Amino acid sequence: MKKILVVLMIFAVTVAFAFEQNCLIEAPTAGILQRGEAELSMKLYKDNGMIIGTRVGLFPRFMFGVSYGAEKVVGNEEPVWHDQVEFSAKFRIIDESANFPAIALGYDSQGHGKFYSLTDEDGVEVKRFDIKSKGFYIVASSNRSFLGNLGIHLGVNYSLETDDKDKDPNIFLGIDKSIGEMIVFCADYDTAWNDNDDYIDELVTELSGKKRGYLNAGFDIHFTENLVAKIAFKDLLKNHDNINGADRTISLFYYMSF
Repeated sequence: MKKILVVLMIFAVTVAFAFEQNCLIEAPTAGILQRGEAELSMKLYKDNGMIIGTRVGLFPRFMFGVSYGAEKVVGNEEPVWHDQVEFSAKFRIIDESANFPAIALGYDSQGHGKFYSLTDEDGVEVKRFDIKSKGFYIVASSNRSFLGNLGIHLGVNYSLETDDKDKDPNIFLGIDKSIGEMIVFCADYDTAWNDNDDYIDELVTELSGKKRGYLNAGFDIHFTENLVAKIAFKDLLKNHDNINGADRTISLFYYMSF
């Protein structure tokens, strides 16, 4: 028993380094980049897709970002560029304390996966990602010391991708857990209430979810304070119709100060 306690104490000391996540897999947190901090990112996903982006801490408690992507980037086919540049912003209205979580308001128009621009039989244009963007959201985050850092996050969002006539708000939640000084495990779940209605047009019905919600999991590898790789497995419940297995993605993040 004493040996076990000694091992646990050593383990707790070695994992004391905590990482504040500003995003898990798809779920945002109340974490933010500080003023003068910047993040450069590149995400690789299915269909040879790639999204590049940047986020910047412009003012105390406020960060802003842009991103843009395409499918078929690698290979000999013509890339399919997304219709528009996507934007994100986050403002932390309350900092975390011993008795109260941090709370942030935000907006993010970047969804995950392929971007669709379809026209239904009535001539209505439907634009959306495989997994819709969060849109407007409010999120609360609490980080606690438990053999390292344990973060718990809960939020509500309303996506502006409503061309499919599914306009419900969502609830999302997630956790992150540091494992040593290099690894952070992340997982999040989105109820996808805005992605579970059968659309009257068969052209768009295939994009609707199966009412299971979106479960994602993965881990970050912190090679240095500036360089982080994220390996993620998305839609583990196979909520999306056009998925045969977990949607695997790899992202690289580079952090700098100015």
